[in-house]
Amino acid sequence: MTLLEKADLIRDYFLRSLFKHKCVLMNKVLMNLMVLVVLVGCTTKSDVNRDSNNPKTEIPPTEVKTVKAEIRPFEYLINTSGIVWASVEAIAQSKSAGTVIDVRVKNNTNVKAGQLLVELDHEFQQLQLEKATVNLKEKQISFEDQIMGYSQGGDSVRMQGAKDNIRISSGLAVAEIAYKEAKLEFQNTFIRAPISGIVSDLTLQPGNPVATDQVICKIHDPTRMNVECLVLEEDASKIKKGIKADVNLLAHNETTFDAVVDEINPRVDENTKQVRVKLKLNNSQGLFPGMHVQVTIKVPYKSHIIVPKEAIVVRSGKTVVFTMKGNLAKWNYVTTGNENGKEVEILEGIQEGDSVIITNNLQLAHDAPVATAFSK
Repeated sequence: MTLLEKADLIRDYFLRSLFKHKCVLMNKVLMNLMVLVVLVGCTTKSDVNRDSNNPKTEIPPTEVKTVKAEIRPFEYLINTSGIVWASVEAIAQSKSAGTVIDVRVKNNTNVKAGQLLVELDHEFQQLQLEKATVNLKEKQISFEDQIMGYSQGGDSVRMQGAKDNIRISSGLAVAEIAYKEAKLEFQNTFIRAPISGIVSDLTLQPGNPVATDQVICKIHDPTRMNVECLVLEEDASKIKKGIKADVNLLAHNETTFDAVVDEINPRVDENTKQVRVKLKLNNSQGLFPGMHVQVTIKVPYKSHIIVPKEAIVVRSGKTVVFTMKGNLAKWNYVTTGNENGKEVEILEGIQEGDSVIITNNLQLAHDAPVATAFSK
């Protein structure tokens, strides 16, 4: 066998071996593809069956809060700041100079009218009163001795004139005046509450000197507190006496006090261009004179359906309000009117009594399932 023939035999063997290997490999690939098709088919069928057991209606509903749409006057809100003041307040003053020997009360003490607040040194005034008392008694005795010499009969007019003359000549009239002065000076060393109320601005301590007419403290009635505020002149024309207002503390904004407009000063301040308004508080417990507060005056406007501002949703440039009917959310195009930052007028689109959704309404769609978490 020639060399060329041997080469042909080797080539044929190699080609047969390669063809056999390719067939085996292709069989393995085809087998794997068949298994994969079967698995995919099973998975698809399983998914279809699973989806058929979970229809769309079983999707958990969105929890929402609702309020009832109601027809009432829309309130134009005037927001401003104010200061608390006491409508009944007085100062306790010293009517004579002296040195403090006792302080009977403290700041924030509730006192009654006439109650002793501060006692001054009164040793000298007491001696003067005792002296005046003795002198008065002496003059009374002298007067009685002199009057006994007159007859009790006769003209009563002449008799009264004689008594008046003897009262002066005996020194009784002067003694009575001196006694009153001494008593008053003694009483002035005891500083008492001019009215009932709460004590404030008391700084005296025993040993402190006090001058005549010096202010000792202030006393205010805590049950009769008011608020004074300033409003812009363009808003002042809308305000009338008796209009309701809310008063909130700056430190505790969640605490609201009810008030009404009590007085409007009919003059615009030349510098601030504002009008001074006084509010009467219905309950002033916990308020102190001088407190700074936030005031919201509620001016009634026309009556329409009113909803919270949170109920308004804008979709594609149009204003929408979702209402709840049954367990479904309903899409309502509405026409709005005035708004005050808290509430909005609805001129048309929903009816009085509709349950208006005010939470989780941004992602809602028409006829989406909803459940009420809380309503009012």
